Amino acid sequence: MTPLKIKPGKPPARIKPAEVFPARGPTLSQAQPQPFPLASSLRPAVPSITLGASKLSSDSTGLHMPQAGIVLSDATGVPTRLPLEGDSIALPITEQQPALAGHVFPPASSSSTSGPEPLPRAYQLEWSGGSPLAGGQLDEIDLLRPLLEPSLISEESADLFLPQKPMPHQIEAVNTLLQHDAFLLADDPGTGKTVAACLAVGTKMQVGQARRALYVTSESRRHRAAAALAHWAPGLAVTAVQGTGQIRELDWGTPAHVYLVDLEGLKMDLENNRLPPGTLAFDIIVLDDLSITGLRFQSFPGSLTRLEAPVRWVLTGGLPDQAEDWIQLFSFILPEKVQGTAGITLPDLQRRFKPYLMRRTKAEVRESMDLRTREFIWLDLGKDHAKLYEEALAEERHRLDQLGEAVSPAHIESAISNLKAVCNFEGRSLDGCKVRAIVQLVEQIAASGSKAVVFSQFEAHGLDRLQPILEPYGVLKLPKDATEAQRREVLQAFRIQPHWHVLLLETGARTDGEPLIEASYIIHFDHAWNPALRMRAELRLHPAIFRAVPVTIYEFWITGTLDEGIFRLLAEKNLLPSAITEGTQPQDLEGRITKDEWLEQVIGVKRGQEPERVSIQSTSGTGLLPGTSVLREKLAELSPDTLIAAVETLMNALGYPETETLAQPDEQGGFLLAWREGEQGTERVLVDCLQTEANVGVAKGRALLKSMEKRGDCAGAYLITISDFTSACRKLADESDGRLALVSGGELYRHLHILGRF
Repeated sequence: MTPLKIKPGKPPARIKPAEVFPARGPTLSQAQPQPFPLASSLRPAVPSITLGASKLSSDSTGLHMPQAGIVLSDATGVPTRLPLEGDSIALPITEQQPALAGHVFPPASSSSTSGPEPLPRAYQLEWSGGSPLAGGQLDEIDLLRPLLEPSLISEESADLFLPQKPMPHQIEAVNTLLQHDAFLLADDPGTGKTVAACLAVGTKMQVGQARRALYVTSESRRHRAAAALAHWAPGLAVTAVQGTGQIRELDWGTPAHVYLVDLEGLKMDLENNRLPPGTLAFDIIVLDDLSITGLRFQSFPGSLTRLEAPVRWVLTGGLPDQAEDWIQLFSFILPEKVQGTAGITLPDLQRRFKPYLMRRTKAEVRESMDLRTREFIWLDLGKDHAKLYEEALAEERHRLDQLGEAVSPAHIESAISNLKAVCNFEGRSLDGCKVRAIVQLVEQIAASGSKAVVFSQFEAHGLDRLQPILEPYGVLKLPKDATEAQRREVLQAFRIQPHWHVLLLETGARTDGEPLIEASYIIHFDHAWNPALRMRAELRLHPAIFRAVPVTIYEFWITGTLDEGIFRLLAEKNLLPSAITEGTQPQDLEGRITKDEWLEQVIGVKRGQEPERVSIQSTSGTGLLPGTSVLREKLAELSPDTLIAAVETLMNALGYPETETLAQPDEQGGFLLAWREGEQGTERVLVDCLQTEANVGVAKGRALLKSMEKRGDCAGAYLITISDFTSACRKLADESDGRLALVSGGELYRHLHILGRF
């Protein structure tokens, strides 16, 4: 990581003024409407956006849909008449503006200059007696809002409500979606498919053809989708389904125009029957950022078949390359068209579904795209990962507190570097929110046939761990200490051989001095605070003169961490990439953030107060646990009887003094029944102990819950293993309303360590 070079008492270097600054139109406060139950006989036809020669005709789409428009009578936005067939709407498109360095389009958060906004809800979440309640629900005026507000796609009002003009190829995508009830939009990543989908959903709502929509995306793209809906479909009430099982049930049961949910969370809610009766029907379902690799192995669409919707739009980064995946994909989009496809060849499937899909590469739409776009991807740490981060943050705060006035830039740099590394991965595992996000993104890029460069400041805590994770997509690695021969070999292979889709590049590593235009995507897995450093590295790969294909840049930022403080300071000081020119040198920005700002606003050190103490649990011996591999080896050495006995003592420590072995333990583990007496009678829990070296998946958790429910006399269940759990299994436990508890090998080892067993 680059030194901070804080120079107290010395004026900071002046930053070069930007050649062009982005201008945004006026922003109006947005109302949060509720769906209005317009009678089906009164619902007008869906409008079509007209863009000169790019207006779609019935011949180009295979289907014809009447057009409609909303005419505004005055500035109040109240329509003088409902849309009539034969009307059309022209959305004004101005000449494309010159691309700025790091131009952010579309907005990556609901406020791209102040950091992430909390995921939205269409109501006020309140609590009473430990139970969640829906307060602050909207009144009758809000129910009418979508029909009364000015049209998103009318010439008169688009400038007021939209953050900027949609690109011509996005206009074409909106038209296509509006003219098809079932459609697959498979443009390259970074072309703005989400914007098109949000405009189409908002338009359907405004003309009364939809009252309730479901927007499904990946977990890593929830903030992105929420921001896009806020910007491109303003006025709609959006609820992002999140939290514990009780809260999620409340989210689903409280009216909203759009329900935003990640795909895995939706599947789990369907399996656990969290959608109240009568809420499985929607007018529109959008599956955004859907992975198309191995759909047949993902049980897709699976539980999604329970959902009803006359309009189904799917957004992907490419097309499947296996016939089975085509069938699985279109079994959700057009189930009636999938009948009779058994044994059909891939070319025949492609011909059959051609009228219901659009696929465009960045090279094909380059004339309407900025040559350089940047997106900030805000991610949320998981529960366990957040706990690890908080522990690391407390330690760094304590260390800097103890230094007092002796704290130096090197101390601050070390603290920031340590915290950045903690955010990359969840402990010693290869999991984490960044890992899931980059896998999802690289999968889309590889499916489109494109290539990406992934930057990381760390070799051990970045490149080395990412390499096995991204191996299925074809990955090469280039660290800073690579020899000249290694650099030449790696870069030559990446340029020429099509199966290498990812180049892992350590920040600051030298290349061969030639542009790397083969990679049209750049991903900053982690990054230094100085945006000029990132831009300089990007320009080495893609100088302005060589931008034959638009370059899409993604930056990963983590909510609830030092990333928010850094982002906020950069925004306040006008130092975000969109505000500085490509020629800005890193030294031009040094000193722009002071030592006190780093300590107080980024790391959260409370200057002038008593240092916070970090609580450390007392343990026998050194108190240090061995590495993961050593830990698993020690636990694996236990005999089945010894392991069950250890689990019995653990359950005693957890407050269950009575235990009973339900079956003879074997090499795979065994079952226990534990119980305790209380004021309300006997409380029993079912315990499954697994002696396996592999991480325990969600299937084991679901099986244990079913066994517990089948018994009928248990209040909960404990799943204990000598290894660890997958993120899906942990998510199942988090959303089980306390019915399922997980004990990993690390926790079990700690218990045995305290007892003196190890």
